[in-house]
Amino acid sequence: MAKTDAPAKVETVKPEHAKLKAKVRKSLGDANLQRKSEGDWSQLRIGQSVIEKDRIRTGAESEAVLSVSDGSSLWITELSEVTLDVEIFDSLSRQVSIVVNNGGVHFDVQKQKSGNTLMFRTGTATAAIRGTAGFVGGYNGQMVASLKEGKVDVTGANGASENIVENQTVLVDQNGRVKKLQLRSSGTRALSTQLSNVNIFGDGMIDSLEQTLNDFDKDYSKRADAFEKKLRFQASPLSPQVFFPNVTLQARVNPGVVVTVLGESDTVGANGVYQRTFEWDDDAYGTKRFLATCSEGDVEIQCYMWVTEYVAPAPVEESAPAEEPAADTAAAEPAPAPVKEQPKAESKKEKPKAELKKEKPKAEPKKEEAPSGRDLKSLTLKMGASVERKHLDLPKTEYSTDLKFSLGGITRSDLSEIKEIVVTRKGKVVKSFSGAELDGMEYAVPVTIGLNKIAKFDVKVVLKNGKSMRKTKTYEVYCVRGNHMGNARNFIQYKTPEEEYEAAKAGLENE
Repeated sequence: MAKTDAPAKVETVKPEHAKLKAKVRKSLGDANLQRKSEGDWSQLRIGQSVIEKDRIRTGAESEAVLSVSDGSSLWITELSEVTLDVEIFDSLSRQVSIVVNNGGVHFDVQKQKSGNTLMFRTGTATAAIRGTAGFVGGYNGQMVASLKEGKVDVTGANGASENIVENQTVLVDQNGRVKKLQLRSSGTRALSTQLSNVNIFGDGMIDSLEQTLNDFDKDYSKRADAFEKKLRFQASPLSPQVFFPNVTLQARVNPGVVVTVLGESDTVGANGVYQRTFEWDDDAYGTKRFLATCSEGDVEIQCYMWVTEYVAPAPVEESAPAEEPAADTAAAEPAPAPVKEQPKAESKKEKPKAELKKEKPKAEPKKEEAPSGRDLKSLTLKMGASVERKHLDLPKTEYSTDLKFSLGGITRSDLSEIKEIVVTRKGKVVKSFSGAELDGMEYAVPVTIGLNKIAKFDVKVVLKNGKSMRKTKTYEVYCVRGNHMGNARNFIQYKTPEEEYEAAKAGLENE
C-alpha cells in the first residue's frame, strides 16, 4: 500500500508547494525512489515527479534520467544514491543541491538565471554549476568532478578551491587535497566507469590515481581520434528564436552511431537520420543549448551544439495595432506611384508640386516607425511571490535584501521600446533604470525593512509610447522577541515561524 500511496500524495501536492520541479524521463533496471528521504522505497516510474528531499538509488546495471523544469538533465549512474534539495534565498534566487551520497551523476545543465546555482555536494567538496556538461562522483565522501563542456567551481571542505573547464577533471580526497588533470576523456561515461573500477580509497588517492587515469586517457585519445576521422554529422540548425517550449533536433549521421543529448541516447538507423524532440516548462524563458555527443563503443566525442533562445510567443492580438501603420502606408504608397508618373505625362511646371506631395507621405511613416510606436503587448513583469515574509533573528533590527524582478515575453532588441523602470516606496523613488542601464532582463535593487514593519515597493515599467505596467512587492518582517530570549520563565512558545507570525501580525506597522 505504501508504494502506491506515497507517489499519489506527492503528485497532488507538488504543483502548489514543491520548490524543485523534475520528472523522470528514463528509469532502467533497479531504480528506486524514497519520498522525503524517509519511509519505504518504491520503483521509479517514467513520468513521475521528483521534488526536494526525495532520494533516488540505483542498483547494478541500472540508471535514472531526470528532466528539470528549465530543460536541464541529470542522469544517475549505476550503484548510486543521491538526495535532491533546494534552498530559496528570496523570490528570484535559489540553490538546488544534489547530495551525492555515493556513486555518480552525469549532468547537462542549461544556463542558469542570475542568482540561481546548481550544487553537487559530497562529504569532501562542493561543485557549483551555472550551465555546463560533465559528471560528479562521490566515493565514500570523496569527490571527482569532470567536464566535457563549460566551467565548474569546486571547493573542498578545507576551503581550497579550483576551477575546471572543458576536458579537465579535478580530484578531491578526504583531506581536502586537490589535483587537476587535463584529460580528453573528461566528462565521459568511459571515464566515470574507469573511476568506479579502480581503488580510489585510502591514503595516496590522488598520487596513485593520477598515473592510472593518464594511462587510460592516452589509449582513449587514440581511439577517439580514429572515431572522429570517420564520423559524419550534418545537423539541421535551429531557428535563433523559438516561441514554444520544445524543439525537434535533426541530423544526418553515420548509421550505427549512438547520439546522446540530455541523457537520451539513440542509435542511428540505416537511413542515417537522427531525430528527437525535447521539452521544458512554459515559463522557462532563456537560452537553450543541446550538446550532442556521438559514441561508438565506450568512445564518445562532442559532435554538435544546438543553441536557440526561448522567448514568449507574441499574442494574436498584437497583429491588430500593426494594421494601422500598414493601412497608413498602404494609403500613402499608391500616392507616390501616380505622382511619379505624372511628371512624365504632364508639364514641367507641375513637377515641383508632385515632388512636394511625394515628400509628405515619406515623412509620416518615419515618425511612426520610431521606437515609441510599439506596445510590447507580450511584455511580462515577474517578481516572484507578491508577499514575502521574513522572520528576523536576534539581535538584528532590520532586514536587508535585494528586490529582484525580471522582464519576460520580449527580446533584448525590444528593450529600446522601454523608457524607464522605476521602483518606488510610499511614492518616493528608490531606484530608476533608463538608457544604458536597461541592459538586460533581470534587475536587483537593495532594500532595507525595519523589525515588525510592512514595506511595499512598486515596480513600474514605462514604455516610450506612454503605456506602462506595474506590480507591487510587499515585505513583512517580524519577530516576537520574547519568544527568543532564552528565559526559562518565558511561557511564550511559538514552535514554528507560522505560529509566531500569527502572533506578530497584529502589531506590524506600515513603513
